[in-house]
Amino acid sequence: MDFNGSIWTKNVKPIDGERWAYQSILTIHPELKIFALHWRNLKNQDEINAKTPQEGELIILRQRSKVTHVVQMLNKQLYPDGNAEEEFNIYRLVQVIWMTNDWDHPPDKSKVFDCAINFPPNGKAIRLENIQAFQERWSTEVLAFQQHLQSVLNIH
Repeated sequence: MDFNGSIWTKNVKPIDGERWAYQSILTIHPELKIFALHWRNLKNQDEINAKTPQEGELIILRQRSKVTHVVQMLNKQLYPDGNAEEEFNIYRLVQVIWMTNDWDHPPDKSKVFDCAINFPPNGKAIRLENIQAFQERWSTEVLAFQQHLQSVLNIH
């Protein structure tokens, strides 16, 4: 796993009656585990946030207080998806670095981040270094967090 860039986190939510968002990643390139990570973008309010994570940077995806994916940004391109009036109408291409294999019990966010963080309920990407509780726990130990993340998620 490449930790050279910033690490982000983003809340995602299932749509169309799905139990989990992005549980099935068969949308774009299933053999490469590439899919479209959507942003809510009513009235073009979230385009700047969607463009901010850089190519190669990682995003830890959360839903219902669980961590379900770690994805890597594949490029800097922002893509339109459908009607501009729809709620989730923009996306970025990402590649799955890690995805839970136990959809009945994905890891809890408190175990993954090893601190109590009250994330905002929106779907914006948030740089971990900008979260006060994360900084208080990991500020001088970024390498230790990376090792912790790899251990908790069993990523080799």
